[in-house]
Order: sequence, then structure tokens, then C-alpha cells
Amino acid sequence: MLYPIKYIENNLVFNHDGECFAYYELIPYNYSFLSPEEKYQVHEHFRQLVAQSRDGKIHALQIATESSIRATQERSKKEISGRLRDIACRKIDEQTEALVGMIGENQIDYRFFIGFKLLLNEQEVSLKVISESILMTFSDFLYEVNHKLMGDFVSMSTKEINRFMKMEHLLESKISRRFKVRRLDKDDFGYLIEHLYGKTGSPYEEYAYHLPAKKLKQEMLVKRYDLIKPTRCLVEENQRYLKIEQEDQTTYVSYFTINSIVRELDFPSSEIFYYQQQQFTFPIDTSMNVDIVTNKKALTTVRNKKKELKDLDNHAWQSNNESGNDVMEALDSVSELEANLDQTKEAMYKLSYVIRVAAPDLDELKRRCNEVMDFYDDLSIKLVRPFGDMIGLHGEFLPASKRYMNDYIQYVTSDFLASLGFGAAQMLGEPEGIYIGYNLDTGRNVYLKPSLAAQGVKGSVTNALAAAFLGSLGGGKSFSNNLLVYYAVLYGGQAVILDPKSERGGWKETLPEIAEEINIINLTREERNKGLLDPYVIMKQTKDAESLAIDILTFLTGISSRDGEKFPTLRKAIRRVTQSDRQGLLCVIDELYKEGTSVASSMADHIDSIKDSNLGHLLFSDGMTVQSISLDKQLNIIQVADLVLPDAETEFKEYTTVELLSVAILIVISTFALDFIHSNRSVFKMVDLDEAWSFLQVAQGKTLSNKLVRAGRAMNAGVYFVTQNADDLLDEKMKNNIGLKFAFRSTDIHEIKKTLEFFGVDKEDEQNQKRLRELENGQCLISDLYGRVGVIQIHPVFEELLHAFDTRPPVRKEVT
Repeated sequence: MLYPIKYIENNLVFNHDGECFAYYELIPYNYSFLSPEEKYQVHEHFRQLVAQSRDGKIHALQIATESSIRATQERSKKEISGRLRDIACRKIDEQTEALVGMIGENQIDYRFFIGFKLLLNEQEVSLKVISESILMTFSDFLYEVNHKLMGDFVSMSTKEINRFMKMEHLLESKISRRFKVRRLDKDDFGYLIEHLYGKTGSPYEEYAYHLPAKKLKQEMLVKRYDLIKPTRCLVEENQRYLKIEQEDQTTYVSYFTINSIVRELDFPSSEIFYYQQQQFTFPIDTSMNVDIVTNKKALTTVRNKKKELKDLDNHAWQSNNESGNDVMEALDSVSELEANLDQTKEAMYKLSYVIRVAAPDLDELKRRCNEVMDFYDDLSIKLVRPFGDMIGLHGEFLPASKRYMNDYIQYVTSDFLASLGFGAAQMLGEPEGIYIGYNLDTGRNVYLKPSLAAQGVKGSVTNALAAAFLGSLGGGKSFSNNLLVYYAVLYGGQAVILDPKSERGGWKETLPEIAEEINIINLTREERNKGLLDPYVIMKQTKDAESLAIDILTFLTGISSRDGEKFPTLRKAIRRVTQSDRQGLLCVIDELYKEGTSVASSMADHIDSIKDSNLGHLLFSDGMTVQSISLDKQLNIIQVADLVLPDAETEFKEYTTVELLSVAILIVISTFALDFIHSNRSVFKMVDLDEAWSFLQVAQGKTLSNKLVRAGRAMNAGVYFVTQNADDLLDEKMKNNIGLKFAFRSTDIHEIKKTLEFFGVDKEDEQNQKRLRELENGQCLISDLYGRVGVIQIHPVFEELLHAFDTRPPVRKEVT
């Protein structure tokens, strides 16, 4: 086969047969965890895309390209700001070396390219058009003569290029209605050709193809050498493989094509392009060369075939023999196909399907070939590796190439082509950002940008900065939450972590590189902490302090705003304290005693009895406390010793006094965090609520959570809820305001269904339920800003982070 490419202009490729193909990259769409209805919707879009081409050819390629881990990490470093910048850059460099050591310099990316043959519109016959056509033919003849004599330059008429350009613009607008596409350029074609000729180790985003063109008055000139430059290598053809020798490496390549499809492929579950990305640990490429047979031609072919089969049947009957089953089955199939074509008026498609497998040596090539054959065999597709046809099948992958042979053609419908899942992939996270782990199905690194949602990114389904970490005990939700907050702080964010279980007290020692920016506020029973969480002490604005004082005292006493006797009395006492010089909750008790009524006295006694109990000293000050909590550092951890949080199942009316006080303290600290959110908008801030369920189930906590989420979106702040159940996150309104979602292992079927529903995936799908139930520690279901769902393995990379964020109790060691 001759090298097919005659000329390249933008995304147009001209071949030596006078054909022009327009090539696009189909931006992959996320296919994981889609419901059957959503899969059928994608299927229909692709079917329409294929069916809209009434004539001509389609060339579809799935190519395993490479992306540089170093380049991604370097792009991530550009996101860093703040006081920890130098430390963060050093940490990312260490992370890069660790990742490269584990998985190599590059990662495999599957890209989807699709080319359509452009057909010029029928033109009105006129003398001018005829003369132009004769001139073009003469130019082509001269080009061929010059090429044979000199062979140094390729010439293309600018008029011809412009005609095809107009057609390409119409085609692009048609395609982009259904799929996101990107026009290819010379760099894409250069990479693709070099890749097919054995070049590896070159990151896609860093590749450049030098193809200078000289523009004359009526033609474009390109050096022929520049066009064939990407094919520089020594190709040695063997019967079953090609040996491709580059300057620095040797690659062995085999090509498979479809021999027969034993049975019909069932959709969904026939998406070969999607499943082979997950199935193979090595890269493979696939090419589909499709010739479109118009409905009229297809019907003629089918009817001729039907006549042949009927003749065979009649001949058998006249010979007093019975027709074989294969003849009868073929006759039924042909009749069904004829009826379908006649009814739908659709075209038929001649498909040449070729698979490319490459390996560094022959033994590895044999192993990979066997694995590919087994995979297709399971789908009832029989592959064949034709003797002596390797170089021809290799040529089918090249842009604007023609079909090499007709021996292995499959006649298929647009329905079949759409069911192969071309363009389907598992997409998670961002192109760069915080490395959080890797996709369990594809092995691809997953990067997150927690502050991105508020920027209104194109394609995102949320602009909420809030995040939720769900899962039963010991699944890894606290660990992953700590890891994300740690890196967000390194990248320039500021965080307040509410740590009710005092699990983060040792971070200054375990994270020495950022110890100067860690502020651990440990609220103990010591006298110096007395009244530190009094609303009048902790809140900057008097109005906010008064509002919080009402919330706390009504919560502790159980007085409702509907109580027409007690509530106004309490309210008046708090108002008098607000207006006085001495402000503190102890002063409210004094004001109630001063009122002298039996209602006021009884309330004063009630509050007085609470303040003397454990933890009460933190909430009640006499108005003389001036010490305040500072949140100037980038990572602030608020711990309260001896907090006793109620179980998630415990009803509010059954709370003990110490549990009431514990939840009241969480409400005060969370309200204080609301104040923190309203600081500098240019800095991304995080309020991290561990054991969030404890105050989400009380009225004051619910109101506060909604305020935090709503204010966070406007003030560039994210609220992170770490809780056990999706139900803890209140109503749909609250759930809709949560962007990033992480769900760890759960074994309760009701909880699994609620979690899947929260993630927007089919909760009744048994496969989905199984995935969530069988997650191992550190693995989680994730939903990103674009609503894409997948399963990732949280990967801390560094052992010191594993120890710092590990919340498991230490293993007892026997002393010998």
C-alpha cells in the first residue's frame, strides 16, 4: 500500500485518490454508572451521527496516547499560592518522583478520532464549472508528472482547499450538536502517524510536528519529505507481525480483524471501546473503516442475496433433499433485514474493524495477542490474524486511508456501530490539581480542585463548594477528608477543622514541615478556658452574639419560640445583657433572677444547674473574659476535650445533659466558623465538620449548616461534612448544594440505596449496590463537579501522611 496522505491542511487530509477527510477528536464522555436509559440516549446520539452520513466513508480510531505525569504535576504547581508555597512546591516535586517511580514517566490516555469523507455539493452545470474541472484535471496530471520526475514538492490548489473548508464548517456544526468535538491539527496527525510507526514515550501535549507550507498565488506547496517524516523507521514484515525499528527502540506489532460475529451483541454490555480500556493493562489501538452503502444499493444487494438463498432452497426441494439449517436461518435473517431497510430507509455499512497490539518483544506480544483474542471471544466475536497482511492492515490506521481488503468485511447497521461505545470513557476530576488517588477501573490518576466549583466551570453540574464524606466506621472517610484539607491548605487555602474526637492533636509533630501554620486550639476544663465559647466572647458582632445566645439557651433549656410565656422572658433578659456593659451568659442568669417572677426564677435555676455540669464552664462567662480564639494560621484545629456526642440513632429528647452541652458547643464553634467564612474572599477557605451528624439532627444545627453552605458559595469557602449516612445531610435542598461527594464502604442495603440516589445513579441496579458494598478500606465512590461518578483508591503517596491521618487505634505490641 502506498502512503495515503497527499496533503494536510488544518483538520483536512487529502489522499492520492482525490478524497478529502475532515478529522475531529471526539471528547470522551463519562460512561461509568450511567443508567440503561442514559446509555440508550448516548447510543441514539451516536446512531444519528453515523446515520446522518448518507454517502461516503467514516474512519474512526481509538488510539492509546501518552500523557506526561511530570507535565501534569508542573501544571498543578501553578495553582499554588500563599505562605506555604515553597513547602508545597517541594512536596509536589517529591510526589512527582514517587509517582514516576511507581508508574513511569507517562500514563496511557485513550483518545477517539473520527474522520468523515467530505462530499462536495452538486453544482449547477455551467461553462465556467466545466472549464474549472478541466483545469483541475490538467493540474493533477501536471502534479503527477512532476512528482514522478522530481518528487520533492506536493502542490494543492487553494481553490480546492477552500471548497472543502466550507463543507467542513457545515459538517462540524452538525456533529457538535450531539457531541463535543475538537478539530485536529498537524500536531495531532504527526503524533498519530509516529505512534503507528512505533514511537513511544512522547507525551501527547508536548508533541509538535513541523510541517511548513509555502503559499503561492493559487496553490500551496509542501515538501513531500515533511509529510512522510513521521514514518521514519525500519519496518520488517513477518507473516504474523511487523518489526518496527526506531533509533532508540524496537516495537513488535500485530493486527487482528473480525472473522465473524457469532451472535448479536446485546446493548448495553456490548460497548467494546469502553470495556477494553479497563480490561487490558497494556495499550491497544482500534480502527473502524466504514463505507456507507446507500439504502437503494443495500436493498438491491439484500434482495439478490435472498434470491440466491431461495434458489438453493428450491434446488434442494427439487432434489428431494431438505435445506440445511444454515440456509433457512440465513433466509430468515435476510428477510428481516430487507423489511428493516425498506421500513427505515437507512443505509447499510461495510465495516472493516482492525485491532493493533504492540509489545517490546515477541513473547510479550504473544501474551497480549492471546489476551485480546480471549476478550473478544467472550463477546462471541472471532478474531483472525491474517497471514502476510500485516502491512496492509497497518495502513488502515493512517488518516484518509482506504480499506486494504474485502475478505473480512462485516455488513452492519448504524445501530451496531452505535452500540460499540465509541467515545465512552471513565472521566473523573480535573486535568491537574491536587492528586488524591487513582481510578480503580482504569488506573488513571485523579486530580481535584476543591475551589473550582465557584468559578462556574463549563460543563459542571454544580457551583457549590460544599463536600460530603459518607460511610460507615473505619472505611476511610476521615483519612481522605484530612488528606484533601491538608493539600488544599498547602495549595494556599485556609481551614478550620472542628475535631470533636481530638484525633488531630499530634499534627504539629507528625507534619513538621507545616507546623508553623498549624494552630491547635484545645479547649479543656482548665480555668483559663472558662467562658471561651460564650457567644458574647467568641462573636465579633454584638448582634450575632445575641442571636447565638438565644439559640444556645433555648437549645439547652428546651424552650420553644412558640412558648408564649417563657420565650419572651428569656429574650428580654438576653436583650438587657446585650445592652449592658458586662456581657456573658452568666449575666443572663442574674437578669432572670432580678426579674423576680416565678417563670424567670425557674428558668434561671434551670440554666444555673446546666452551667455547673461538665463542659458548662466553656459556655458561661461572667462578662470579664477578654481572651479570644485566633484563626490567623492556615490550618486551625479546634478540639474540645471530653465531648460526649450522642449516637446517630439517639433521639433529641433522650439526650443527656453532657450530650446537650456537647452539641451546643459544636453549634457555637460552627457559628464562629461562619464568621471565619466572611473573611478574605480571595483566599479559598474550608470549614471541616467531623462527626457532622451530631448537630445536623438538631434544629439549630440544621439552620446553621444551611447558612454555612449558602454563605460559603458567595465567600469562596467550602463546608466539608464528614458523616455516616446520606440521610444526615437533611433535605434535597441541602443535598443539591453539595458539590464533591465521597462515599466509602457501607453494608446496610437501605443506606446503600440512599447513597446511590444521593450520587444520582440507579439505586436499584444490583451492580451499583455491589460496588459500594465491596469497597475496601481507602476506596470510595466519588462524584465530581461534572456529576461524573467512578470508584477511586485514595493514595497518600507519603508514609508520614499515612501515619499522621490514620485514626485507627495503635496495635498493642507485646514487650519481650
